[in-house]
Amino acid sequence: MKYVTELSIFLPNEPGELAELLKELSENEINIRAISVVETADYGLILLLVDKPQKCIDYLEQNRYEFTSTEVIAIEFGKDASDLFNVANSLGNNKINIDYLYLTTTPKYHSVIIVKVDDPDKAIDVLQKQNFELIEGEDL
Repeated sequence: MKYVTELSIFLPNEPGELAELLKELSENEINIRAISVVETADYGLILLLVDKPQKCIDYLEQNRYEFTSTEVIAIEFGKDASDLFNVANSLGNNKINIDYLYLTTTPKYHSVIIVKVDDPDKAIDVLQKQNFELIEGEDL
């Protein structure tokens, strides 16, 4: 299947916590492919795609970080601004709910849409039938 592992890391909502995490990942040669940071009252939520997800998971576990992992879909975002509409429209027309999405760039791809949906298998089928280019995790 064409899934990408996304890590949701819960950090104390304090200055310097994100910088420390990023420094540790860099020191362990774990490269970030996408990041989204969301503030809550109690913690910071970091959504992270990395080039070596299992190595990152092992590191987080060994260092007692609180995190979860989930499978998301990565879609090549072309030069046409309507691609984002077309993805949302294709999923919506097939009764697939988008939980969240964000955009990133990678060394290999100009732009990538990262999307979490309520029915990933159906979403992959719909997107492939619509000729969207889905990206495997190791290709990010």
